[in-house]
Amino acid sequence: MVVAYCSTLRADQLPASPDQFARDVLRQEVEAQSLDNVLWAFREEKQDDGKRKLLHVYQTKQGQIDRLVELDGHPLTPEQVRAEDRRIQKLISHPGELRQHQKKQREDGEQARKLLRMFPDAFRFEYDGQQGPLIRLKFAPNLKFHPPDHAAQVFHHMNGTMLIDAQQQRLAAIDGVLTSEVKFFGGVFGHLDEGGTFSVRQQEISPRVWEVTAMHVHMKGKALLFKTIAVQEDEIYSDFHTVPVNITPAQAAELLKQDSRDVPQTQAKN
Repeated sequence: MVVAYCSTLRADQLPASPDQFARDVLRQEVEAQSLDNVLWAFREEKQDDGKRKLLHVYQTKQGQIDRLVELDGHPLTPEQVRAEDRRIQKLISHPGELRQHQKKQREDGEQARKLLRMFPDAFRFEYDGQQGPLIRLKFAPNLKFHPPDHAAQVFHHMNGTMLIDAQQQRLAAIDGVLTSEVKFFGGVFGHLDEGGTFSVRQQEISPRVWEVTAMHVHMKGKALLFKTIAVQEDEIYSDFHTVPVNITPAQAAELLKQDSRDVPQTQAKN
């Protein structure tokens, strides 16, 4: 049974073991994510290929449909709008491609939950005060942890902090930094450079419903055959609202087209 903690706990009221506190919260976090089947429409702002992009996104049971509406702060040109029309029409006309995208998203989500399940064993936790109503924990590698795969090897080279909503037992934020170089198979299969960082933020967007609202990943290194890799992701998600569970990709595409007409014709901000 997971114990509920009040979000206004004083330092002397926290559970004696920060490791157990983290384990309880992360177990609840993984369970809540696994059971989340609500469909959302939202805005996504991201850096991609050196450009700032604003997209409107609709989720459907058949897969996620998005539409680019701004590029570097500017509305799309008529030709760019037509290009988006063609791209989306092609996507919804090929259900197999849409299912492939959905499969990749599900696999990414399961991989993230898999790593989160390992967190309580991979790290040792310490209380680090509070940030507003949130409990702050800092974490460092547990040297007794044996990584079961390549992805988990990163845990032995990472320190960071977590912010926790103790009342709902949800993870509000997690930040990590690579404190040393990560070598895969002694460096034969590549490495990640020291100093790489990641940051994820979650918020309660509806009563007791949490979603990721920001993600920042900045990593550099080498991949197999000495190919330089650079993961630079900056994504912000906002304006969430639910959509009907029976919405079709074609209906989502039409709603995206309607929404795009409502985008203010503003110039890029300086």
